[in-house]
Amino acid sequence: MTVVKSINDITGSLCVDIISNGQGKFSFKCFRRDPEDNSGWYPYGLESDFLYNSSQEAHRAARKVVAWIGRE
Repeated sequence: MTVVKSINDITGSLCVDIISNGQGKFSFKCFRRDPEDNSGWYPYGLESDFLYNSSQEAHRAARKVVAWIGRE
């Protein structure tokens, strides 16, 4: 799997990654991090299976379910 795009919210605390499975399918996954904790990003909330035929399709799907995307 390879991250092809990472979308951060304006605070830098939330992120949605658009991911390629290397076989022509894409998905998205949500992450968060806590500024007071240097441990990095943690998966949280929504994610999709590898259902999408392009990274653009996966991004559009994420925009429908992740409220802050579009304001990034």
